[in-house]
Amino acid sequence: MTTIVYLHGFRSTPNAMKATVLRDAWAGKARFLAPDLNVSPSEVQVRLLETVKGIDPASLVVVGASLGGFYAHWLAEKVGCRAILLNPVTQPWSLIQHYFGEQTIYGTDRTITVTPKFAVELQAMESVIEEPSRYRVILCTGDEVLDWRKAHQKYADCYQIVIDGNNHMIEGFEAWVPELEKFVFQAPTATEEIDA
Repeated sequence: MTTIVYLHGFRSTPNAMKATVLRDAWAGKARFLAPDLNVSPSEVQVRLLETVKGIDPASLVVVGASLGGFYAHWLAEKVGCRAILLNPVTQPWSLIQHYFGEQTIYGTDRTITVTPKFAVELQAMESVIEEPSRYRVILCTGDEVLDWRKAHQKYADCYQIVIDGNNHMIEGFEAWVPELEKFVFQAPTATEEIDA
């Protein structure tokens, strides 16, 4: 059976909207895992490798949103699985400095303390794309958090879905599930780009 590992964004949770949509859509079709990543980047690495330990990379698809997209790229290259990146951040070490200190995790009473060491650990996780066909990337041109063009350029050789004017959250995300499902449950095809 296919295993989906969902990686949430910065200060989000494993119960984020997109995680819930995918968990519900693929219930019974895939095993769904969503680790909590509200820890340091070095601890994220440990949690991710523990999460996928013993899983055949051929049956594993990692889905990451925003910072989770950066982590998904790292994990895909580390273990050789496929990845779906949703408005991924490309250079989180250059942005994390704006969040040093105690940060509240959305929808909870929990916090995470972000330190300068996070930037160093994030930069050490930067990975080269060995096989572009193993990726699907959704980008929104109206992303109010990240400059979508940076990811558009970084993942230029990967199959991209560029949604005109949508936002960082990807409103109406449910509409894109069938397109992603083709990639998750079937062999990937030629590299191309879709404008939506």
